[in-house]
Amino acid sequence: MVKGGGHGNYRNIVLAPASVQEMADLTMLAFDLADKYRNPAVVLTDGFVGQMMEPLDLEYREIQPPEKPWAVKGTPETRANLVSSIFLETDELEEHQRKMEAKYIRAKEAEPRCELCHTEDAEVLLVGYGIVSRVLLSTVEALRKEGVKAGLFRPITLWPYPAKALAKAAKKVEKVIVIELSNGQMVEDVRLTLNGKVPVEFYGRVGGNVPSVAELQQQVLTRMAVAV
Repeated sequence: MVKGGGHGNYRNIVLAPASVQEMADLTMLAFDLADKYRNPAVVLTDGFVGQMMEPLDLEYREIQPPEKPWAVKGTPETRANLVSSIFLETDELEEHQRKMEAKYIRAKEAEPRCELCHTEDAEVLLVGYGIVSRVLLSTVEALRKEGVKAGLFRPITLWPYPAKALAKAAKKVEKVIVIELSNGQMVEDVRLTLNGKVPVEFYGRVGGNVPSVAELQQQVLTRMAVAV
């Protein structure tokens, strides 16, 4: 979902909620972003957040749909707006791809979103999204009680990835640890962003296992033992 939707050299806008409230908020945002960029927008929710029961505040507001001169409305006037993805001429296809590329560049500048916690003085930066980020928040608090200056970086948009914010948050840390419910996917974005300037390590659980606070706390203490 994050690396590309499939054949055709295109990108998805991908939002990663960490709570029931964000599932609602980011779903509404996804509609706005899809409309704004005329692009697929995906709400990438893990199974745990998707099955949680939490309080939810819904804000009802009037939405003024933007003008859509590109829309097909079933009228003779809009027939020319009918989109075809078939470009038989190579120069025509390349021109279309350049237009798409310009759109993605605009999105990368305007739409990255993230959450930071205790990153100002952090010595170790923990990076995770979805349900993992909630465990990491408690882990950071527990580590700080033990004198370890830990911080949390939570990407809310997995694409466009908040690379500038991550680079800034990791500027003074000794180590970055990426935690995922996988064999390692987002860690590629973190390593690409930091480009060897900061050591990036990975810890993953699979099969539906969510690491506990104590488990992650021990992982950090073990990995920081050399640096402390």
